Amino acid sequence: MKSAVRTYNIQFGFVMAAYIVILFGSVHILSNYEFGSFLRAVIALLPVIPTLFGLKVIFIFYNAIDEFQKRIISEAMIASALITGFASFSYGFLEGALELPAIPMIWVLPVMIGLYGIFTAILKWRYR
Repeated sequence: MKSAVRTYNIQFGFVMAAYIVILFGSVHILSNYEFGSFLRAVIALLPVIPTLFGLKVIFIFYNAIDEFQKRIISEAMIASALITGFASFSYGFLEGALELPAIPMIWVLPVMIGLYGIFTAILKWRYR
């Protein structure tokens, strides 16, 4: 298990470092140079590439851990996805009825990851 965590931390660290470099690079390029719509879209999506590798690292880690850890991760992710989905679904109704401001889609994944972290901590405490 410790080997899997160490490997995950190293690989995910490289992925996040690449993400940060590409993110800042793409923001810099988009804010300082003019391109057509298609090329702007391609440059804007460049930071997604390392996150796809991050997904691969996560799946490799998930397959390397024991059943108990898998249960905690699965329960936390299910709770996170359901609450994020329900909240965005509910806000969509309120947004139209009350003329509330639109929340950009870019916030969905950070909310899910944050809730996942909270639920993971709760479940680890519950199952201790």
